[in-house]
Amino acid sequence: MEYIIDSSFHEVRLDRFLRKKYENTPLTEIFKGIRTGKIKVNGKKSKENYRLKEGDIVKVLIAGGETVAKDFIKISPQDMKTLKSGIIYEDEKVIIFNKDANMVMHKGSGHEYGLSELFKSYYKTDEFNFVNRIDKSTSGLVIGAKSLAVTRELAEEVREGKTDKKYYILVDGIITKKEFTLKTYLKKEETKVIELDSYEDGAKESISYFKVLKIGKRKTILEGKLETGRTHQLRVQLSNLGHPIVGDGKYGKGGKNMFLFSYYCEIPKYKIKIELPLPEEFLKNLD
Repeated sequence: MEYIIDSSFHEVRLDRFLRKKYENTPLTEIFKGIRTGKIKVNGKKSKENYRLKEGDIVKVLIAGGETVAKDFIKISPQDMKTLKSGIIYEDEKVIIFNKDANMVMHKGSGHEYGLSELFKSYYKTDEFNFVNRIDKSTSGLVIGAKSLAVTRELAEEVREGKTDKKYYILVDGIITKKEFTLKTYLKKEETKVIELDSYEDGAKESISYFKVLKIGKRKTILEGKLETGRTHQLRVQLSNLGHPIVGDGKYGKGGKNMFLFSYYCEIPKYKIKIELPLPEEFLKNLD
């Protein structure tokens, strides 16, 4: 089998490219093929960590077949309406989608498909990926990349802190400080995330910034911004502060919907800045 590398796999390691193309072939066989010259790049033996370039020719002569392309799921009229109405921004590289609460990002955990699978079918490409993901019960803006090349580029921007996201949050209780920062350590334990005051093995430093926007009689609306993006970060930190997010069934009292909304997204590299207004539901439930 021979492959001509296009922009989707430019700068991807050879072993990772082969792993995607031959998902059912043991990794040991792939490495053996590279080592013995049964897998060559531009007619020459290569290293597994070689980063492919657009136009490279990869020749593969190992046992086992290519990964069979998966069929795209059929999109129902209701799902199609949800996708089209939720796209806030779109160009040839990315989309910004406004996710409803209780909508899953990916298949699994009892769900046959999620937003990712729907958009792969919508664009008829397996290369579509969400660069960031938010909890099922969290609503708001998520970033989708239409190709693997854009996925890698955006993922690097996110890792290096060159993108910006902010949240509207409705919490129980009155917070009088105008601004405050929470810096703790979070650690996954079975089905929950726990907060620690100091580091221990498996914990990750977690930093969040908050501003008070509105104060009601028994609740407060905050703006939250993450410096680090840990699982359930805002939810755990606010709960342990004594101000759980309204509607949070895991770290708070629960309810029909959780009031955590990703309203702001900025990607300077692509000159994209999206800001959504404070949802009416937040004001209605403030008092």
